[in-house]
Amino acid sequence: MGINTKRIQSFAVTTAFWLNVAVAVVYIASAYAGYADPRSCGYLSLLVLAFPIFLVALLCFAVLWTVVCRRNLWVTGAAIVLTIPQLLAFCPLNFGSELSEKHDFRIMTYNTFGMPEAEQGATIADEILLYNPDFVCMQETPDTQGIKYRYKGLLWDELTARYPHIDACLTTSLGYLSKRPVKTVEVYDDNKYFCYAVYQSSIGNRPAFIINTHLESIGLTKSDKRLYMGLTSPKQKHSIRGVRSRLMSKLRNAFEQRAEQAEIIRAKADSLHAAQPEAVVMICGDFNDTPYSYAYLTAKGDLCDAYRDGGFGPLKTYYRNRFYFHIDHILYSGDFLDATACRRGSSQASDHYPLVADFMIKKPT
Repeated sequence: MGINTKRIQSFAVTTAFWLNVAVAVVYIASAYAGYADPRSCGYLSLLVLAFPIFLVALLCFAVLWTVVCRRNLWVTGAAIVLTIPQLLAFCPLNFGSELSEKHDFRIMTYNTFGMPEAEQGATIADEILLYNPDFVCMQETPDTQGIKYRYKGLLWDELTARYPHIDACLTTSLGYLSKRPVKTVEVYDDNKYFCYAVYQSSIGNRPAFIINTHLESIGLTKSDKRLYMGLTSPKQKHSIRGVRSRLMSKLRNAFEQRAEQAEIIRAKADSLHAAQPEAVVMICGDFNDTPYSYAYLTAKGDLCDAYRDGGFGPLKTYYRNRFYFHIDHILYSGDFLDATACRRGSSQASDHYPLVADFMIKKPT
């Protein structure tokens, strides 16, 4: 009996070890899947969405080996070391970074979902006034008259007193609120999901170009969302075949569309920098894609990420229908600015949370 028990234990440990290896391989693949162009790699690029899942699985194996067989911890350790940049993008560890009054510039990006009335808690206008950013990039917003109608009265008066420069476009559903003078220099809309606007303003003594964008969404129907909700419910059982045919193909198509759109945004940022090398360039908006996805990496280029540099812990900016992802981003020129803090708002008036970042102007060296 003792021999059989030892054999069973040995078999279980060996099986768990190789399962750990398999999970580590897929985890590493998910961490680097963002470097694969979705237009040529198909479903492989979708692995980036599974990164948090396989990270949790790896940590579970680490707990197991800590108790059962510590020498097997090297598998998880090696996988973690190989993915440190991705880990810090997913879960930055900027201890002590908090939004404060000590900043030179504060910006907010907010997908407002049409600015619906809040069922409870703060409205979108309340959230903006609470954080008091110098500049707000809005996506899926009503036009200026629509915002005025939505918040007519005292709330609108507060907004206009705080932000004398307000503009929102009905065609693109993009808009801004600004404490400083702003000029809209370019607007683009593909009549579907992709749009961007380029705003010219100033930060400190430098000109600044702020690109406000909304990239391709998945485009799930209500029926698709019900299927997904059912799949993620422990009380219901559904066929994986239905997921592959109805959801995976839409995800793949959206990834491919965003790849092309991100290249357009990157080219626009590069052209602005080439035209005015001294200007600050920022890209804000709803990317509909996670950190280290192909679209994110393409749009980011040599820019810095405000949440990576000033945030703490994992983040979700979209929270409806059990889709919990960090898909709203603030990218910036790191040669002139330092992101000292980046935090998510808490109002649930929209299906997105706002993202707010503080910046300090770097001192000349």
